[in-house]
Amino acid sequence: MQRNRNIRKVIQEPKALEHNSNVYRRADKRTFVRKTHARPAQVATAKTIELVNAAQPEPSTVYYSRVEKIFEGETIYIIGGGPSLVNFDFRQLVGCKTIAINKAILFHRADVCYWTDGRFYTWFKNEVDNYTGLKYALKPGSQYTKDIQVLRKGKAYGLEKDPSTLAHGFNSGYAAINLAYHLGAKRIILLGYDMGNDGSLGHFHDGYPTRAIGDKIYKDKFMPSFKQLSVDMKKENVMVLNASPYSKLNVFPKITLEQALSFR
Repeated sequence: MQRNRNIRKVIQEPKALEHNSNVYRRADKRTFVRKTHARPAQVATAKTIELVNAAQPEPSTVYYSRVEKIFEGETIYIIGGGPSLVNFDFRQLVGCKTIAINKAILFHRADVCYWTDGRFYTWFKNEVDNYTGLKYALKPGSQYTKDIQVLRKGKAYGLEKDPSTLAHGFNSGYAAINLAYHLGAKRIILLGYDMGNDGSLGHFHDGYPTRAIGDKIYKDKFMPSFKQLSVDMKKENVMVLNASPYSKLNVFPKITLEQALSFR
């Protein structure tokens, strides 16, 4: 038999914890006032961060140039990048009117430097900036210096007669012929216009920081555009001669390098 027990719950006040410390706190009656500091005004910031090394966009305003006929009636040599120029002595072109396409400017101080692909300027900015000749490009660039003259991109095939426009033919070599026409050339000699890539050697130099153009691109995209250009140049009484001995570009009469240099 269980007995009823009255259980009384005793609640004791908690005792202060005793700290074994030799630090004695001063018993003064200080009061602390909590102060709320005003938050600084929030400034709206962009959610995107501009990367200095990122590709630069094209400028919103483009000022196109006009090519003057400064070489009227002259023979102009256009230096391409084909391997037929391996071991060529570029000193033989000193005194000639010359246009260097892309990286050819590193091998000969031409009168004119031309490029279509804006990446060329990105890759070789220092070299182009230090070059003191005329500079022409087909596409605007936000990092271009003031001495780079931008021309309008015209039709793909044929010849553009407007001196502010170039027919492009999908390649720099094509547009450079149109540029030589605007400069007043009576005769144009093509150097390094091999127009092919057999997989062994694509340029007379070490190429560019990108995959080399395949032979199919030359055959299907680049070379077909030259046929109409050759017709139009004949109508303008401008002689175009191809001094690449094994060039696949057959719409212009072929000559040897020795014959080409005889026009100096």
